[in-house]
Amino acid sequence: MHLCCLLAGKPNIVFILTDDQDQRMNSLDHMPKVQDLLIKEGTWFSRHYAPTALCCPARVSIWTGLLAHNHNVTNVKNGPFGGWQKIIEEKLNDNYLPIWLGDNGYKTYYTGKLYNGMEPELVENVTARGWTEADLLIGGKTYQYYDPAFQHITKNNWNNPEKVNSSFRGVYSTDKVGDYAYGYLKEAVKHDDPFFVGIAPVTPHSQVGNDPDPAGPPVPSKKYKGTLPHLDVPPADNYAPANRSGVNMVWELDPLNDKQKKILQEHYEARTEALLSVDDIVEGVVDILEKAGKLDNTYIIYSSDNGFHLGHHRLGPGKKFAFEEDINVPLIIRGPNVPKNRKTSIITAHVDLSPTILDIAGAKQRANFDGRPIPHTASALNQRETSSSDEHTNAEFWVGASYKFNNLNGTHPNTYKSLRLSSPTYDISYTVHCTNNSHELYDMQHDAAQMHNLHPSAPLELGPKNAFHAGTTEIAGYATARLLPRLDALLLVLKSCKAESCVQPWRELHGDGGVGNLREAMGAEWDGMYEGLYNSSRVGFTRCYKDGTIDLAAEGPMWRGGGRGEMVGRNQTQGTMEEEEEGGKLGWEGEGYWDDWE
Repeated sequence: MHLCCLLAGKPNIVFILTDDQDQRMNSLDHMPKVQDLLIKEGTWFSRHYAPTALCCPARVSIWTGLLAHNHNVTNVKNGPFGGWQKIIEEKLNDNYLPIWLGDNGYKTYYTGKLYNGMEPELVENVTARGWTEADLLIGGKTYQYYDPAFQHITKNNWNNPEKVNSSFRGVYSTDKVGDYAYGYLKEAVKHDDPFFVGIAPVTPHSQVGNDPDPAGPPVPSKKYKGTLPHLDVPPADNYAPANRSGVNMVWELDPLNDKQKKILQEHYEARTEALLSVDDIVEGVVDILEKAGKLDNTYIIYSSDNGFHLGHHRLGPGKKFAFEEDINVPLIIRGPNVPKNRKTSIITAHVDLSPTILDIAGAKQRANFDGRPIPHTASALNQRETSSSDEHTNAEFWVGASYKFNNLNGTHPNTYKSLRLSSPTYDISYTVHCTNNSHELYDMQHDAAQMHNLHPSAPLELGPKNAFHAGTTEIAGYATARLLPRLDALLLVLKSCKAESCVQPWRELHGDGGVGNLREAMGAEWDGMYEGLYNSSRVGFTRCYKDGTIDLAAEGPMWRGGGRGEMVGRNQTQGTMEEEEEGGKLGWEGEGYWDDWE
């Protein structure tokens, strides 16, 4: 049989990826076309996580199925730690999703932002490989909402890239990304080959640059500017709170004043209005597929690279933290046999997206994936929702954070390792920071806003006692003193895991496979083992950086067990951390008033 006939039955895939879109601030509620065409027609995965709350590392995790400590892209700026140069250095341009799909008979198309640092002088020498055809946002205009610049790519010019086209004066970037996407879809539906179309507007990222417009909030299109007046950031216990929260620099922040709150309100309004243009893209995609008779055989996946906070924990506009606002992002899947109008709370992560797309395409999984396919049929969802072993995800970060919105100068180290555990009977967040080896521990069932740090070392608001020493010494019925060694050991595995050990971390700690979740690990017979690990090899740091440096010697003990519990690296050193305030070898570029522009 002819190859095209063999492939004709394979499903098509459309992947829409926004930039910095929140889930916790209810942005999806203001997108009626996403509501009607995706959420009501598909499944919403409400606990989907970005493993790194920063654009470039998060996007590399999406396209490779690897956590940042395995793909080694930890920053957004070009150099030894991040950006396009690091992606080329790590050979990730030759080994990611579009290449794998192309090898399995798919035509692949893409438009919008792919990675950070794709400057004209770089991509005109080495451009993105794997795409049948693409038009990528390039250079300093990437975060300008008008006058974008694109590079056109075809499978025939990967090794001889076209020059960047900067002729789109007066054109709204998101609309132009939509136009390219419609063109690809109209071409793709003419043929029997299955297709993958990636659509990645920069919306609702903050605007960055001064040519022609200054940095600031997102810029809605003229069509939508002013259509949602006086839209406020949704109320939340952690929005502009009266009480302190977090640790280190976050704990030190003063309450937000009325001027700052006004800026946040205007930013939220602009973000939400800008997303209406993405809403239009969703409608345009569905319309083309429906008219071509391809909708019933096409999966549409909608997500964002990372989340966003606006005044939460007294922070200005930005990301980079282990708070839910920054790591919990939208994920909606619509397609053949995907349950309609269903919302699930199973934990999924960006490292699961490439495995999922390959699974949909009928392609072989990669042996080095740190994730696995997301269930997208009713039976598979039911099985995962009733499983007690699919409870975890982790987040990791190596880059500094700016607090200029809060009138604090400079960029401060923000390295951390974080764990999220969720089941019907417990919901826990646990984070270890490099600075001061500070810890955060939250009972998310009763404190979804992460305002009450239950760790014994939590800082004090008033008086001589924190929550733990005032008597809150249990989470979900487990004594904190017994719970912490289990959480720390699981995080120890996940912060250095590879492939299957990322999917089945409890198996690393219990080689016989008899323990598959926190509840089973809480058995009294394991107290001695976990106390021993906690006393000798707990997660901790000996040195902090703020430029994306991965320094294994500074990251404390690393798990290399394979079920044996072997430790390598240094144990935790108590006391003051040595912080590289000048940004290590590279120095640091200021992020500007908007806290986090990447």
